[in-house]
Amino acid sequence: MKNNFKALLNVIFNRTKFKIYSLIRYDPEDERAVSRKYIALSSYAAETTNNLIGGTFLTGFLLLMNADDAFMGWVTMAGFFGNLLQLLSPLLLERYERRKKLLLISRATIYFFNIIIIGSIPFFVFSNNVKLTIVISIILLLNIINALFAPGFSVWHIKSIPQRIRAQYFSFYRITSGIIIYTVILISSAIVDSYKVRGNELKGLIILRIIAIITASLDIYLQTKIKEYPNEKNTLKVNLLNVFVAPFKEKKYLITVIIACLWSFSANIPGPYYTIYLLKDLNVKYSFLNFVNMLNIPVLIFFTPIWSRIIQKTSWFKALYISMGLYTVYYISLCFVTGRTLMLYPFAVVYAFIIAAGINLTFSNIPYINIPSGNQTNYIGFYSTMNNLAALLGVTLGKEFIKITENKFIKIFNIEMQNKQYILILTALVMLFCTSIIYVLQKKVNSSCECSDESD
Repeated sequence: MKNNFKALLNVIFNRTKFKIYSLIRYDPEDERAVSRKYIALSSYAAETTNNLIGGTFLTGFLLLMNADDAFMGWVTMAGFFGNLLQLLSPLLLERYERRKKLLLISRATIYFFNIIIIGSIPFFVFSNNVKLTIVISIILLLNIINALFAPGFSVWHIKSIPQRIRAQYFSFYRITSGIIIYTVILISSAIVDSYKVRGNELKGLIILRIIAIITASLDIYLQTKIKEYPNEKNTLKVNLLNVFVAPFKEKKYLITVIIACLWSFSANIPGPYYTIYLLKDLNVKYSFLNFVNMLNIPVLIFFTPIWSRIIQKTSWFKALYISMGLYTVYYISLCFVTGRTLMLYPFAVVYAFIIAAGINLTFSNIPYINIPSGNQTNYIGFYSTMNNLAALLGVTLGKEFIKITENKFIKIFNIEMQNKQYILILTALVMLFCTSIIYVLQKKVNSSCECSDESD
């Protein structure tokens, strides 16, 4: 048994070493390769920052100000609602051939308000209701700013990642980012739990935000190292009508957007409610949740390359509908997690990690499948807007479901479930329906060869 465990560790180490070597083995004279390195490094810093101040930690932060289920739903909806304005992004960005400075200023502004200002709100001399109102107002404002500038980052970065290497590049990034981020989250959870035991959970969460200031600054610095290529001039006059109408003239790209929206709608129905159930109803520790999340590291190392090969042998969309169909098992499994069956949770999550490796890898490239070569800011903005609209509809459906079923319990296999559990049954059914639609739609486009690639 001991020898088998050592052999497993050796395999994980060797695979990780090979992937890291693949990153640093590049021609320093190839400016696109150098930019790809900085894109990866800045993304590590950005994801680390977002995980330190978001997700489970944000949920705990808001619960300390007595946020209820309805407010948590509104927070999620505010994010998606603000991002609906991505459709207007081309009206701003298409005026500029070079946008790098403008994009970096926008990101620095978002970090300042998201980390420092929101982190200061618990210390304001106001009632909790006023504090929560300020929080949700800032979240909405920041998502509006993000909506206007986020498509610019996508168009800027993708020019350094040719189509021929995207599957391998995104595969590598998913593995290494998982290792870095989950390690940081596990350590962060230990910090917060140590203060929570002493009755000072807020102090632990503030420490994480101080660390986030450092990682956010690192992200901005690394972004300055990424080369910006001039953007192709728009052949159409940039106005609100063309921004909205032009994507509807590109039938293949429109199918790409619809397919992505079907995932966004179904995947966002659960909202934050299951996390609330774990933290508040089951009183699960941050360390336990994020230790389970840490198991994603070996899963990413082993299964991301497998999904990459599946994509190369089939197509991006086929890999998506296969993984989405399998993912529904995860939602059904979570329904049966209670205080007595808590150990079912790690098994369900590990299974989800295996399948999500395929979903996340496909969505690294789906925004660029069948995208026209010109006016890409417009198309990316349209793609993001429609996805946020679909996600908002999913969150709204989940919020209304939770509201209607409040204090209503059901029994399945002698396990009593509250609405924060059986909402996942609804999610699984909707996702299966969406998967069947994707199966039909993907036959209409050849996703493996219609990707625009001006960098190749």
